[in-house]
Amino acid sequence: MEKFTLRAYAKVNLTMDVLRKRQDGYHDVDLLMQSVSLYDTLTFEDADDLLLTIEGGLPVEDNNLVLRAARKLSEIAGIAPHGHVHLVKNIPVAAGLGGGSADCAAALVGFARLWGLPYSLEELAGIGAPLGADVPFCVPGGTKRCIGIGTELENVESKLPLHLVIVKPCEGLLTREIYESLRFTEDMKHPSTSGAIQAVEAGKLSALLPCMGNVMEPISVEKRPGIARAIAELRQQGAVMARMSGSGSAVFGLFETKETAENAADVLAKKYEQCFAAESVPCGVEEA
Repeated sequence: MEKFTLRAYAKVNLTMDVLRKRQDGYHDVDLLMQSVSLYDTLTFEDADDLLLTIEGGLPVEDNNLVLRAARKLSEIAGIAPHGHVHLVKNIPVAAGLGGGSADCAAALVGFARLWGLPYSLEELAGIGAPLGADVPFCVPGGTKRCIGIGTELENVESKLPLHLVIVKPCEGLLTREIYESLRFTEDMKHPSTSGAIQAVEAGKLSALLPCMGNVMEPISVEKRPGIARAIAELRQQGAVMARMSGSGSAVFGLFETKETAENAADVLAKKYEQCFAAESVPCGVEEA
């Protein structure tokens, strides 16, 4: 009986730009996304029925993205969904770190392997698109520009290793609520995704910093002032840049070295229960 474990990596938004609201109710975005070394694990083994168990404080619900991914994949493949998945949660939930999408991506990869299905990562990303806008990114992961509603990917050849501290300082936020509160005004501060891409492809951290930004950050800070406090504390601990990821409430700081990031994480972990030192990684899902 085959048994294997996959890591599902979190993501951060180096840029988070929302361009306009579409007629279908979704928004056109322009994002530079980066996989990071904070991860959940999913262990797969064969079983007669489909079963999910979770360790890490998250309840098992029928609409969990792992189960939805299994059912979607089995429907397309024309087989009955089966297998036991044990999910160990480490990525904070409702944080803008793509934890649910990462688990969904790993489920697609894992069940395809468990069931002997010959789908490529690109095909699995397409299968995952209806399940969540971040899922197509989380399947291949790495560094990608995400456009359209976030499901259209452009590969970015990053030469810039990133050293981060990730903090979830307060209660989570609902992405839909933040999008609904977004107002497109002339003074909205847009990041430069194109400039950020040029910077990471050139391996220049100093060129990346002025290009970063998150148009959702002001709205999320209004609802959760702790976000702004955590950003300030990251800067106080030596971060050369600190921003909110996605729609929050997690924030991340970039540091010049791994050592300075780890030292900052040690300090901030005394205040914040969910505080992690991390690094950029080149993929979204890999074998543990």
